[in-house]
Amino acid sequence: MIEQTFFNLHTKKGLKMVIEETRQFDRIVRGVYELTAKEVYGTENPEGLAVFAYGSPGRIELIGGDSDADLLLVEEERNSKTEQFRKSFKDELGRFDFSKVDLTSWGTYNEIETYLKKSLVEGNQVLEARYLIGNKKVKNEIERKKRKYNSIERGLENIIFNRLYFNQYFRQRIRDGAINIKYCPGGSRDFLFVGWYDKLSRMISGEKQENSYQPRIKVGVKRLFEQEKITKSELVTSLEAISFSMMFRSNVLRVNKNTSDKGLTFIDELTLQRLQEVGYPKPDITKKTFEQYRKSIDKISYIIWNETIKKSGLIMSQRWENRFREAVSLETSPSERSKMSSEDSLIRIGLIWGASEADEEQLLKSLATKHKDTDNWATIGSLACSPYCPPEILHHFGAGIAKEDGYGYLLRIIARNKNTEKETLENIARDSSLEKRYTEVAEAALIGGNKHANNQI
Repeated sequence: MIEQTFFNLHTKKGLKMVIEETRQFDRIVRGVYELTAKEVYGTENPEGLAVFAYGSPGRIELIGGDSDADLLLVEEERNSKTEQFRKSFKDELGRFDFSKVDLTSWGTYNEIETYLKKSLVEGNQVLEARYLIGNKKVKNEIERKKRKYNSIERGLENIIFNRLYFNQYFRQRIRDGAINIKYCPGGSRDFLFVGWYDKLSRMISGEKQENSYQPRIKVGVKRLFEQEKITKSELVTSLEAISFSMMFRSNVLRVNKNTSDKGLTFIDELTLQRLQEVGYPKPDITKKTFEQYRKSIDKISYIIWNETIKKSGLIMSQRWENRFREAVSLETSPSERSKMSSEDSLIRIGLIWGASEADEEQLLKSLATKHKDTDNWATIGSLACSPYCPPEILHHFGAGIAKEDGYGYLLRIIARNKNTEKETLENIARDSSLEKRYTEVAEAALIGGNKHANNQI
């Protein structure tokens, strides 16, 4: 009874907590921005600059415990003044109790245009960016760019690639048998799909995007209920599960803050013991409760996956939907999958993942050879994830297009593949022209191998 009361508080407080945490975050960023602007420019609102939140603060889902400050500083153009401002702004934010200040190294109009045009990862960071403070002309320009690139086609590709990618990545983010509560089916990383699907659904129906100060996952789940995709009971259960997940992850980060697991959220025995020391029930009860709640979130994620394919079929055709489901299904025979055309980009992604998950090595290698010169981010990412992608193809990507502006995140995916050879890893890790975020996984793989690379924060 005491244990149930303890967890009931989690299911009530989580969604309120993230709003309070995000509001506090906003106040800190705005205050530091104005002080820094006054110091560097002599005015609190200089021309050509603005700050946006992305990631969890952008989605109004910022948890406590040990969170990152995910920020995008937009500059009309880079110059000595903006560089001075950037450094001072980041240094001042570093005085606050954030795990780290993740201020993107890019942010000019041209850089933002490149990422929106080419990348799913950094492109998503821009699309979810929430204006906090700065010049309104900059804000309006970013909103214009968002409208230009936030197409239905991109939204479909984003959900389809990332669902398949996360399915594999979640399996990789297990350490010594312990799952990661952020990177697991029903974990907090699944929250992304709720917001993405809500935006896509509104775009398709021509409705206005939701801009209320509420967690995007809460808005999205409620809309699933309004559209009769989930029942009233499922709505209540999923909101409880989301709220619990937010509180739970916050507390895991907090108890791990001053340990070697800082920033990590593996639900291992040591973490469960640390939680018990701060008032949680016995480890087996806490673990059982988490498993129960994550099933509800995993169910929502599956509904969104299925509805996305249905919407794709309504846009393309029923035949297209059938072909996509066949392409990605493990029930499809190797001979049937090998006969499918890979010219359509979404079906191509489905074929790559279907062949890979079904252990159809020869078909995967054939697809890799056929599409090795593509410039489609999701196709390269799908091939680079496969355990059957040949080392020479991984090197072709890693030493080539993945080093071009807009494709850099793919270097992280390539570095996690067990087939990536030492030559390729060194080519990435030792390239001084690349940012640390693109080289650090390759460096980890060189030091500790594939397993070590997969368990970076």
